[in-house]
Amino acid sequence: MAIDATPIPTKKLSQRAYELIKNDIIGCLLEPGGLLDEISISKRYGIGRTPFREACHRLEPEGLVKVVPHRGVFVANFSSEDINDLFELRTALEPAVAELACVRHRGDDLAVLVRNLDECSRLNQVKRSMIVVESTLNSKEFHVQVARLARNREMIRLIDSIHDKLSRIFIHTARRSPDHAPFNCIHPEILDAIRRRDREKAREAMMNDIDEARKWIRDFGMPQSNSPAFPF
Repeated sequence: MAIDATPIPTKKLSQRAYELIKNDIIGCLLEPGGLLDEISISKRYGIGRTPFREACHRLEPEGLVKVVPHRGVFVANFSSEDINDLFELRTALEPAVAELACVRHRGDDLAVLVRNLDECSRLNQVKRSMIVVESTLNSKEFHVQVARLARNREMIRLIDSIHDKLSRIFIHTARRSPDHAPFNCIHPEILDAIRRRDREKAREAMMNDIDEARKWIRDFGMPQSNSPAFPF
């Protein structure tokens, strides 16, 4: 049987490099502030220099890497100002998205959110230190799906980007204190309000979700007294 030795197009290799590096940045397998050494990264992912460089050019405007002339490519670090900026943007955007989702959802749209919460319940049975990444990505997917119900492509794109950046901040923080890692309890309230097309309640529940996440990150993972567990 002949072996297909057709080279993989550079475009596909670049996409693969982009996805692998991005996933490891968000999952903090590539640490904030760390150097992305071209040779080491190429060996790690089995890619060449061109796909690596093209991936970095895509990741830089997303705020996930920083290209420093004559020094190299670094995983973007984050500061308290970055965190405040992201949460201000969430506060301005996501309650309105939840309201639009109440108005615009139709048919079986909510089935995806139901499955997301079922998965969240399953994860909640596992020791938190073992599912920091999975629970964070589950939460991100919930918020992106709410944006899809609003049927606004720019909102979807922006919320996806916000939660990519917040996910790695959350994972980085939660790993320092895994037993205190927050877990969702407000998402079911958001889904219930959307299902009932209760715009005021959907806005309120989304604001509560954002506020609780902001408090937890502000205090770098310390448990909040009288504060429910939540993810982003």
